[in-house]
Amino acid sequence: MSAIRLRVTVVVEHEGKVLLIREQTQRGIFYNLPGGIVEYLEAIPDAAKREVMEETGLLVEMERLIWIDDRIDQEGNGKHTVGVGVLAKLVGEETNPTPGGIVDEEIEWAGWVTLEEWKQLPNDHKTRPDQVKQVLSDPTYQPMYLGNMLSQAE
Repeated sequence: MSAIRLRVTVVVEHEGKVLLIREQTQRGIFYNLPGGIVEYLEAIPDAAKREVMEETGLLVEMERLIWIDDRIDQEGNGKHTVGVGVLAKLVGEETNPTPGGIVDEEIEWAGWVTLEEWKQLPNDHKTRPDQVKQVLSDPTYQPMYLGNMLSQAE
């Protein structure tokens, strides 16, 4: 039996912009939200904090859950990853990200962009900027299930 992996994706907003990373993936170079696999015995808020620090060098604190999604690859390698999206806030005075943060060499760039700028950049999930816009603009936004994200990727 194959294991299901758990992934956290972190939305951080500052002065009307969101924190993105540019990374090399199996399918090319993409601009995405920070995040990664939750380690064994690691709580989701701790994973969010660790991933943002590793990828950008910034310290954040989780505020709330904003979505759950699946990545089910039934045609290729058969991997199943459950994704949890969280909204986080900056902690401390540092607001300038460091590409690759403290340990993640796969990250080529990290920075703040508007949602409109993000839509023009290559990213793994074309619907993600719209989802983030909805989260940031609606204080009553409730967590939602987004479905299988692999079927939405280009």
